[in-house]
Amino acid sequence: MATRDPMQAGARWLITGARGQLGRTLCALLPARGIEVVAADRARLDVTDVTAVARELETASPDAVIHCAAFTHVDGCEQEPELAQRVNGDAPAALAGACRDRCLLVSWSTDYVFDGQGGVPWREEDEPRPLSVYGRTKLAGEQGVREAGGEHLIARTQWVIGPGANFVRTILGAAREGRELRVVDDQIGRPSTTVALAEGLLTALEAGARGTLHLACEGIASWYDLACDAVAQGARRGLCPEVPVTPIPTAQMPRPAARPAFGVLDLARARALGVRMPHWRTALSDYLDAEREDGR
Repeated sequence: MATRDPMQAGARWLITGARGQLGRTLCALLPARGIEVVAADRARLDVTDVTAVARELETASPDAVIHCAAFTHVDGCEQEPELAQRVNGDAPAALAGACRDRCLLVSWSTDYVFDGQGGVPWREEDEPRPLSVYGRTKLAGEQGVREAGGEHLIARTQWVIGPGANFVRTILGAAREGRELRVVDDQIGRPSTTVALAEGLLTALEAGARGTLHLACEGIASWYDLACDAVAQGARRGLCPEVPVTPIPTAQMPRPAARPAFGVLDLARARALGVRMPHWRTALSDYLDAEREDGR
């Protein structure tokens, strides 16, 4: 098992996928917590290259690896299932093997490991039944991390909003361009900002969280709810005009990959650890304040 406390002063964390939404946020926030960051974006580290991963761990000698790299284009995974398996399934398993007896591994996963049938929030121990290539390959990555036998935390989250391309930014851009906004209202989840997720992860790790943990903002919403709130809040900040949003069923917007209808993650374990995630509307407000300050 890991020989060093990853939360100690001066700890070093290696962040894979450092240019993604979660990766960028963690790289920005961790130094203020006294954590040294080794940012490994795709140009620096190909997570599917076992030799490169071993070399990076030897060079960086991290106290923790936060694995944010993933193939997250859900429909793209349907078109490139072999690539999805290599990135989402094989890479976390190989990384977990390399981290065993060396350091803690935190690997991010998703609500897409569940089928979304029913109306009760999904607990960590519920049986996964993924509907898509994305969900199946992320589940394979989870299983590989567990089977490696090292010290790990699998953090499942959903509906991520952070720096770079995301749903909220797409909606605001469409509103500015005067495009018709038609958004599905029969998929339910927890919109979660990367800042809230990063803070929640730190709290969970300080409490000693290991195994599997659901991390997401409080409150639930449909994509339509999120779009309406993004437009209303965005308009108040001058980020977009206040335009109408039309709710539609998923059947009117067919996609290659099936989505969970009810993907809401149960947060009881996180709450028991002392993790206090903000409501998604509060987190969205903070995100939009930052967008306005950045001039977007």
